[in-house]
Amino acid sequence: MKRLLCIFAALAILTGCNEFKDTNGTLPESVKEGVEAGGTDTPAKPAESTPAPTPEVSKPAAEPQSGVKSIAGKPEADVTALLGKPTATENGEWTSLSTEEKTPFVRHTYKADIGEISVMFIEGIAARIEVKPAGTFKYPDDAIKAMRAVGLTVEDGLAPERENPLYLDFGRVDDFYNVRAVKDVEGNPENVGYVKIVTEDRFK
Repeated sequence: MKRLLCIFAALAILTGCNEFKDTNGTLPESVKEGVEAGGTDTPAKPAESTPAPTPEVSKPAAEPQSGVKSIAGKPEADVTALLGKPTATENGEWTSLSTEEKTPFVRHTYKADIGEISVMFIEGIAARIEVKPAGTFKYPDDAIKAMRAVGLTVEDGLAPERENPLYLDFGRVDDFYNVRAVKDVEGNPENVGYVKIVTEDRFK
């Protein structure tokens, strides 16, 4: 009885294989492999692998080479080496608001990619910096954009700590003591005239 069942099973396999014969009456290699392995199903096609999309990585905006962070607190020689020869120089005395002491200063004005930079060197370092941005920024709406244009890192929606008809004080930005956006009262009052940075509280 078992022998009879084996014969019927063999006939069923051979009959099924006729469906896969090509025009020459031979079985394709893929079907032969399946029959020899004891299977009767049509070989499955290998799944086509779809390459995973490459995620887009947003690169942070490059900081301007002459941005305020690259010169703040630096000695006069280092700043001049970075920005080039000053276009103007002024000597004077700076009065501290907290102590009322007078300290000699040297102020150099430079032309740079971000605009005109005025640097007051007190105690030998860049202590108070004013930058007239190269672009045009509306006051007060574009104050944050103006601060970014001079090399500062400012979050969207940052509100000023103090407001005045002539300027906006944003307090600590990039760990400087104070950053101020000033209206261009001498040119076009609708625009930002310059951004002022006081690097440390002792230079306020």
